[in-house]
Amino acid sequence: MMAADFEQAIGQAFVIDTGGGRITLELSAVNRIDASPRPGGGFSLLFRGPREIALPQAIYSLAGAGGVHDIFIVPVAADANGRTYEAVFN
Repeated sequence: MMAADFEQAIGQAFVIDTGGGRITLELSAVNRIDASPRPGGGFSLLFRGPREIALPQAIYSLAGAGGVHDIFIVPVAADANGRTYEAVFN
């Protein structure tokens, strides 16, 4: 996976099936990591989700317009508008 694979999906919804229901996360940002040793460059993804549901850090299958991706996400923030999750590819 490369940053360019996700940059066109900013603002799009990704659905996670938790087994107990479905949760929709919106891809809110793609940030390139310039100093990454990763072939093709590193990047991080930020997703926004509902405030009422707190997902623990784990690997989730995120289904979006570009297909299904197994991604390790970590909760990084919460406010009155929702929760933010980050995935880092470094």
